[in-house]
Amino acid sequence: MNIKYTLLVAAAMPLPLLAAIDITDDFSISGFGSTSIAKSNNTTPLFIHREITDDTCYDCDTIFGIQADYTITEALNASLQVVKRPQDKWSDPEIEWAYLSYEINDLTFNGGRLRLPLFLASEYYYVGQAYTWARPPQEVYDSILGFTFYDGFSLRWETSISDELTASVMPFYGFGRENKTKLGTFELIFETDYMAGLSAELTGFNYRIHSAYMHTKFEQNGAASEKMNIFTLGGEYSLDQWLFMAEVEHDKLQTNWYVSAGYSYDAFTPYITYGQSHDRRYSKSVTAGVRYDVTPQISLNAEWQGVYLPQDRYDQGKDGQFVIPPIALQEDKDVQAYTLMLNFVF
Repeated sequence: MNIKYTLLVAAAMPLPLLAAIDITDDFSISGFGSTSIAKSNNTTPLFIHREITDDTCYDCDTIFGIQADYTITEALNASLQVVKRPQDKWSDPEIEWAYLSYEINDLTFNGGRLRLPLFLASEYYYVGQAYTWARPPQEVYDSILGFTFYDGFSLRWETSISDELTASVMPFYGFGRENKTKLGTFELIFETDYMAGLSAELTGFNYRIHSAYMHTKFEQNGAASEKMNIFTLGGEYSLDQWLFMAEVEHDKLQTNWYVSAGYSYDAFTPYITYGQSHDRRYSKSVTAGVRYDVTPQISLNAEWQGVYLPQDRYDQGKDGQFVIPPIALQEDKDVQAYTLMLNFVF
C-alpha cells in the first residue's frame, strides 16, 4: 500500500469512508483497533498510559473503537465514537467524540464532544491503521498528557484555493471539565475552566501543513489556577514512495519535536524517526521499524525504539519519557523498547 494513501487520505476523510458497514442508507458503523506485544530492557514504566517495562506486555497498546455515523439531513449529521484506550479497562471505555455537525456552503459547525485539533494525526490518533508508526511519536503526542478531546463547539471554514490546494481555518471553544490522568500510582487531576483556540490547515495533492494554537485556564490537584498557551506546527510531504513528516509543540513548560521518514516498497514501509523533548521532559529518542500492509484493512509493525535521558537530568530525578524517574528504581537512564503491533479497521 502506498503510504501517501495511508496518511494523506486518512487525514482528508472521516473513518467511515475508509472502512464502514452500511446499516441503512443513512446509518453506518465502522471500527478500528490495535494490539501489541511490547517489552523493554528497563523496569521503569515507559510512556504515559502505555507503561512498558521489561516484563513482556500483551495489552499495553490495546485499542478498540466503534464509530457510528448518522445522516439526519443533507446538511445535518451526527457522529459517536467510543474507544477502549490503552489506559482503559474493557468495562470502562471512553466516549472520544459525540457531536452534531451542520454544513452550510463552506462552513461546518460542530457541537458536542470533539477531538482536540492540535496535531497532524489528532483526528485519527487511535486509528493505528492510518499512520506508519506503531505509536505516534511520544515527544509530541504525549506532551499534553494524553488529553485528546474537549466538550464544546467549533466552526470550520474550508475553501479550494486551486484544483490541488485546499485551505481550512477552525476556531474552537471548550467548556470547563475535569480531566484525570495517571502517572504510575499518582493521579493528576486538572480542573479546566475553559479552552479556546484556532487551527489552520493547507492540503495539497502530496502535502499537508497543520498549525494550531490553544489557550486554557486550569487548576492542577487543587493548586492555584494558571493559564497556558500551546502552539503546534506540523507538515507531511510525499515524494514518489517517500513520506516525510515533522511536528513541533511548544508551551511555557516544554518544547518537543520530531522528524520522520518512511519509504514504501510494495506492501512494506521501513521508517525512522528522531525526536527530542526539552525543558520539562528532556530526552531524545530514535525509532526504527517496518510496517507491512497485509490488506488495506490490516497492517503489522515491527519496531525498535531507543530513549535516552541525559546524565544530569537523571541525577536530578527527572523522568523524560518514563512515567516515573528511573533513578527512583535505581534503574538505567536509557531504555530500548521492542514492539510487534497489529492494526485493523472495519
